[in-house]
Amino acid sequence: MTLLLRLSNMLVLPFWALMILLPRWRWTGRIMRSPFVSAVPALLYAALVLPRLGAIWPAIARPTLPGIATLLGSPEGATIAWVHFLAFDLFIGRWIFLDSQERRVSPLLMAPVLFLTLMLGPLGFLIYLVIRAVASSREADQSATQISGVRVNRNEPSIDGTQLGLQTRDPGKTLLQRAWHANWPLTMLGVAMILVFLAALAGVLLDHRVITGAPAWLKPAKFAVSVSVYCFTFVWLLGFVEGRPRLARLAANVTVVSFIVEMTVILTQAARGTTSHFNVTTPLNTFLWLTMGAFIVVVWTMNLLLAILLLFERIPNRPFAWSLRLGLLVSLVGMGSGFLMVRPTHEQLVTMAANHSLRIVGAHSVGVADGGPGVPVVGWSTVGGDLRVAHFLGIHAMQILPFFGWFVARRRNAFARFKEVHRLALISTIGFTYLELVLLLVWQALRGQSVIQPDVQTLTVGLVLLALAGLSTSVIAAHAKRTDSNPNGFDSKTVSSNSKHALDTGA
Repeated sequence: MTLLLRLSNMLVLPFWALMILLPRWRWTGRIMRSPFVSAVPALLYAALVLPRLGAIWPAIARPTLPGIATLLGSPEGATIAWVHFLAFDLFIGRWIFLDSQERRVSPLLMAPVLFLTLMLGPLGFLIYLVIRAVASSREADQSATQISGVRVNRNEPSIDGTQLGLQTRDPGKTLLQRAWHANWPLTMLGVAMILVFLAALAGVLLDHRVITGAPAWLKPAKFAVSVSVYCFTFVWLLGFVEGRPRLARLAANVTVVSFIVEMTVILTQAARGTTSHFNVTTPLNTFLWLTMGAFIVVVWTMNLLLAILLLFERIPNRPFAWSLRLGLLVSLVGMGSGFLMVRPTHEQLVTMAANHSLRIVGAHSVGVADGGPGVPVVGWSTVGGDLRVAHFLGIHAMQILPFFGWFVARRRNAFARFKEVHRLALISTIGFTYLELVLLLVWQALRGQSVIQPDVQTLTVGLVLLALAGLSTSVIAAHAKRTDSNPNGFDSKTVSSNSKHALDTGA
């Protein structure tokens, strides 16, 4: 049975290699268009099942959990089930490959989807259904545009500087359609991650395995939400980039590929029941961790590229523009704090000095082992330092600061009478205070201190930061009020005296 198991793998892997690695090769298309591609593993399955049909049929005709467990628990049953998976995964993979080529979906996007179909068949199939639905919507939009004779420029600036929403020439489009026109790969991935989140949530409820003190599927669920929010935020920010549309698309598309690789590794390791981060227990785990780490660096680099593009972009509303730029710059610092997690801990350095092999290199926590007591859901350590706090708060600056900038830029609120210079000063104050708070949380974590148990030093620095921010805000508000009440720079006595003199002289 071991030989048959290996043979079954060799029967299907060449086809997967052609679809994933050589999708544009003409012979790949010719081979995969043949309906007999899945015939060989199907024939092997038939050869294994038919002689044992009498024993297998009762278990599958009236399936019960003990009966299926008994059937799959034998070497013969496990081999038959594995060949079954391989045959149908290849059938579905072939359909996905051919259908995506007809719809002209990028092979760069399809490679990780096909790999996910190979490893976790139904999940890859589900993600492709989302891609297919969005691609169909795009084809319908293009057909409607050709019929109406209206030319739509996807690279136009899509957002007014004082509005928090995606805008297109057709205001009747839904928000998802507007995001699609801004950048369809990011939009597609954002929607796909919502489905991954729902699947991972089901895994949390049904799979009771625990990895480093948390449910096995909790990390994939959290990352799916994070990636989805990041994608839609990135799409929104792209709408402000006019000058360098090609660089903007490059940043978006590379980010999509990087996130697909990262999520594939996280899902694969969760399915295998092991950790995805810092795991160097085996050559495979080491390879997956290093690959994921490399693509995380790529995501950070693309975030930096977008920040540079927005830094040189001319956006009419300067305070709002700077809220976008500061949000991205602070998010770079927050994402960069994650690089501190890959450093070996003190205990790991001691183990390395003693020439002992390591199973884990790096950690989220400082001063304590990962997987101990933590805040519900997010898992931040409650007994030691945790770099994820600053990481989380810093990344979400790209949503929080632009929202504050939009609120300040509105015409119907307490800031309506503020001049541009005052609004710009206020945005700068909040932005730099946010940055200092992220750095404070990094400093707190590196000292092995829990976020819920700050010491006197942390509290003192935090209170000083808040006091300075409050003082700066008060000064800005007072100056704005004084300027608004006396726009010409004269006091009331001078104005009254001049008015009286004008009346006396008959002017």
